[in-house]
Amino acid sequence: MNECWNFFKYAKLSDIDEIENLVYENSEWFSHLSKDHFIEKINNKECIYESGVLISFKIIKTKTLLGNFNVPAGNTILEQIIKNKKKSNSGMVFHVFTKFINCALGSVYLAVNHKNYKAIKLYNKMNMTRISNTKLDYLAQNNYSKGYIYKATKEYLEGIIH
Repeated sequence: MNECWNFFKYAKLSDIDEIENLVYENSEWFSHLSKDHFIEKINNKECIYESGVLISFKIIKTKTLLGNFNVPAGNTILEQIIKNKKKSNSGMVFHVFTKFINCALGSVYLAVNHKNYKAIKLYNKMNMTRISNTKLDYLAQNNYSKGYIYKATKEYLEGIIH
């Protein structure tokens, strides 16, 4: 991890109830996530909670499946991004997300449900590129939902920053 990661406000265990509420409020997209998932993310410093924006991620060291798409080693997978409507606004989401992409190791990859129009609109606004269709497996065992894989690199951001 590079130095810029030191400038994020990471989630703390004392934030877990607030994080659980955010997940509950957005259960249409995040019902598969448990409290234990976020406790592990917090303990591993893989959970940012800054200015009302929650981001969980994983820096991958080996090729990793995201849906049914292989993400090459040496990149970052964005697992969740959730806005706390009481503590944040769209401008702050844009700011924290841009900072995250700029700090991330390699490119940032993410999977999104094809019906999550709000998220897709954000990813398009962030100049992310949809690179693949995928299957998302969190509906139920052996029951898949259609999704997309998006990718962001620092070069893509230049068009929206300048």
